[in-house]
Amino acid sequence: MRVMKIEMAMMIAATLMLGCGGGGEGSADSGAGEAASEASAPASQMEFGEIDEQLAATGEGLMQSKGCTACHRVGGGRLVGPDLLGVTQRRTPEFIIAMIVNPDSMLVNNEDARQMLAEYFTPMANQNVTREDALALFEYFRLKDSQSNGE
Repeated sequence: MRVMKIEMAMMIAATLMLGCGGGGEGSADSGAGEAASEASAPASQMEFGEIDEQLAATGEGLMQSKGCTACHRVGGGRLVGPDLLGVTQRRTPEFIIAMIVNPDSMLVNNEDARQMLAEYFTPMANQNVTREDALALFEYFRLKDSQSNGE
């Protein structure tokens, strides 16, 4: 199961590395990213299965070690950047992973990322997060979101 998640995350990340474009709410695809997104299933069709709590624990540790908590909370409201509680319901996995792995490109190529910059006034810092670490962070967000929904 964990290997499947890592392979899926790598496919998502590879798609994102080919192109991140501006789009609608939660979209990480349009224009330059169209050809890349055709190679993988749309986010709404992706199945991630059960939450991997060990991977989520790794993601929680990364929140601290990568300095994410300087700007983000996961519950408790806005800080410098948005509160990340509920992010897996507001944004697609592609968008979340792209913002984590390559925020600089997202600010150039994604309308939603630019709108967030206009709202929060501070660009997300590139913390040199690997695709594997981004998956762990995503899994942590999934866990927190499921807990807040009583799942």
